[in-house]
Amino acid sequence: MRFSGERQVGAPVAQVWTALHDSEVLRSTIPGCEELVPLDADRYAATLAARVGPVRDTYRGTFSSLDVHPGSEILVRVAGRGRCGRLDVDLRVTLTTGTRAGTTALRYDADAAVTGFVARLGAAALTVAGSHFTSCFFRDLDRSLRASTPRVGVPVAAYAATPVSSR
Repeated sequence: MRFSGERQVGAPVAQVWTALHDSEVLRSTIPGCEELVPLDADRYAATLAARVGPVRDTYRGTFSSLDVHPGSEILVRVAGRGRCGRLDVDLRVTLTTGTRAGTTALRYDADAAVTGFVARLGAAALTVAGSHFTSCFFRDLDRSLRASTPRVGVPVAAYAATPVSSR
C-alpha cells in the first residue's frame, strides 16, 4: 500500500529537521506511540497501539531513521509485530521551504505492508487508516513546533492559547 502527499508546518526547515530527530517530539506526535526507547543513534525500540476498524493491536518492534540528505531528506523505517499480524513501513520525507515565510513543506512517500488478520480488512479500510495516521502525525508535529516557537511580539502565554487549525 502506498501513500504520498505534502503537508505544511509552521516552523523553518532547520527546526523541523531537529524535531524529526528528537525522540520526545516523535513519541508525542506518532499516533498511538506508547514507547520509544533509544537503542543507538536514530534507532529505537517502539511500542505502537493501533486500531483499524474493529481490530485493535499493539505492535512492538523498531523505529529507525536515516538521513538520506542531511537537513532535507529522511528515510524512516518501522517494523513491528502484534497479535494480529505484522506492520512494515518505509517512509521517505523531503523538507523544503514552505509557501509562507517561516514554514516548511514536507513531501512524503510511504510504502506500508500489513499482514495477518488486519490485512483481511481490505485495502480501502487500510488506506483510510493510513491517511488518518498520517494526518494526525503532521497535525501533532505542527502543534508541537508552533508551541515551541513563540511568535515575535506575542507573549508566550497568549500564544499557547492560540488554536491551531487542522491540515
